[in-house]
Amino acid sequence: MNLRLLSRLLRVGVAPLLLLAWLAAGVYSVESDQSGVAFVLGRVVGRDELPGIHWNPAWPLGRVVVEKTATNFTMPVGYRLLEQPGAKPISDLWLTGDTNVVTGRLDIQYSVKSLTDLLLAHESPRELLRRAGERVLSEYLVSEGVDAILTTKRRELIEFVRKGVQQILDAHGVGIQIQAVGVQELAPPMQGEVRSAFQQVQNANADRERAVFEARSYKAQVVAEAQGEAQRRVAEATGERHRRIEIASGEAERFRSIAREHDRAPGVTEDRLYLETLERILPRLENYVVEPGAGGRVNLRVMR
Repeated sequence: MNLRLLSRLLRVGVAPLLLLAWLAAGVYSVESDQSGVAFVLGRVVGRDELPGIHWNPAWPLGRVVVEKTATNFTMPVGYRLLEQPGAKPISDLWLTGDTNVVTGRLDIQYSVKSLTDLLLAHESPRELLRRAGERVLSEYLVSEGVDAILTTKRRELIEFVRKGVQQILDAHGVGIQIQAVGVQELAPPMQGEVRSAFQQVQNANADRERAVFEARSYKAQVVAEAQGEAQRRVAEATGERHRRIEIASGEAERFRSIAREHDRAPGVTEDRLYLETLERILPRLENYVVEPGAGGRVNLRVMR
């Protein structure tokens, strides 16, 4: 009797404790930079849970996946960040549109915009991201020549890869958002002579761009100076024209006034003009007084 009573008491006391422990095991927290997905019997019951304290049935009925989603991650294309045992080697050699070979390594910066889609839409979403990067990069490189790829087309390549990879990810609905694409390396293969030749071409292009920039700067300076000199001369000519017009107008008006005076009193006007002319001329003349010699003759050799 005592044994059966003890067994019943244990069952009655342990069962609630086990139930409380199971309920407590279902409590989980989501940090500010995280997101959570709750499953019950394999079905999603909580999509992209916000930061805070949540509850979901514990194993074996349910499970919870919590991962960081507010952090940018890096996916290498053309190389691996860490060599893993058994991982297949990745080639960083790419064929260009003019049948040359270049070494290309990219970094794709991405974030998780939906943890639920990341977990459910694809078996290996991050591997899909890497494969998409390789596909889009290869697609661009085979459409361009090696000279353009290594010099003027880098910005275009980055934008092409960003848009192309995002379209592939959106088509699969994996919940990944591409933030940026960076070029780790984009150069000729490691062989010395090939790389040296390409480096010489890049240096020549840089020298050409520098010379063009200097020529344009000199052109702008010369044009600005010429325009300033032209404006100065135009201003001087305009001023001289106005000055001469004013002088001519004054002289014409003076002549007309003299003509009117002459019409009224011709004799007086002519005498006045004659006297005014002498007043202007005589002060500039040199006068010599010479005594006549014998017979009233004058020695003209003293005259100049």
